[in-house]
Amino acid sequence: MKIKGYVHRFITCFVFFTVAAIALKGFFMPEHTGVLLIDTGLIPAMYVEPITFAFPFALTVCALLAYVEIVSLKPTIFCLALYTFLAGLAIQQGLNLDCNCYVAGSLESAVYRELEPQFYIILLVIIVTSALHIFNTRHSTQNQPYMV
Repeated sequence: MKIKGYVHRFITCFVFFTVAAIALKGFFMPEHTGVLLIDTGLIPAMYVEPITFAFPFALTVCALLAYVEIVSLKPTIFCLALYTFLAGLAIQQGLNLDCNCYVAGSLESAVYRELEPQFYIILLVIIVTSALHIFNTRHSTQNQPYMV
């Protein structure tokens, strides 16, 4: 993706650093995603471990491919949407409500305490990434073919 100015560079760096932070959290704390997958009931428990590795891996691959301009930002937006869908489904099911049934300091307490802010932050990043993708496709720097 061709960077066209300081604001465009700042937004691009913001998007890629945020994607890197989400991917690193997914690699170093996969149990957070695993708790959400098990508690929402999206997939059977035997598939939780491979899926918790696949989410940040797919996000990293899509972001790297977008960074080196092999693909557009659409796959990165899709991977971020998976994270947002998972957090949104847990919020919709009421898993983020404080029922005082989790021990303070437990894994479930940590996951559900940060669920709502995580949802809104990733939603904001999706909106910014979508706007960046629209800007890049609308203002492409490709040369027009010459008429002979």
